[in-house]
Amino acid sequence: MSGDRAGRPPRTAAEWWTFGISVALVALVAGLIVLSWATGASGPPVLAAAPSGPAERQGAMFRVPFEVRNTGGDAATDVQVVAELTVDGATVGEGEQTVMFLSGGETERGAFLFGDDPATGALTIEVASYRTP
Repeated sequence: MSGDRAGRPPRTAAEWWTFGISVALVALVAGLIVLSWATGASGPPVLAAAPSGPAERQGAMFRVPFEVRNTGGDAATDVQVVAELTVDGATVGEGEQTVMFLSGGETERGAFLFGDDPATGALTIEVASYRTP
């Protein structure tokens, strides 16, 4: 009975179209997975941090938004981002934040708070360290 099709009506055009579209979608997804695997970035994390907007006054403090990016292929954990505000050669503010996980190609955002206006001095934001998972 498994090979007997005598009792079944032939497949309709709608069934064949549905089958063809389904096969095409499965092939497209499989092709995209293979393409992503073949051309994906590889190598160690490449991390960079920088201000992502102007400083904004919030009460008695100045909020400085930043973003940290991983343009490398591998993930990084415990990414330490440090900021330093120097006015007239003296450090007037420092900050440190940790991004717990940053995969390849990912960007995270945050903010540092300073008591002095960053526009009056030199602000540096950089990645100090990271760990590989």
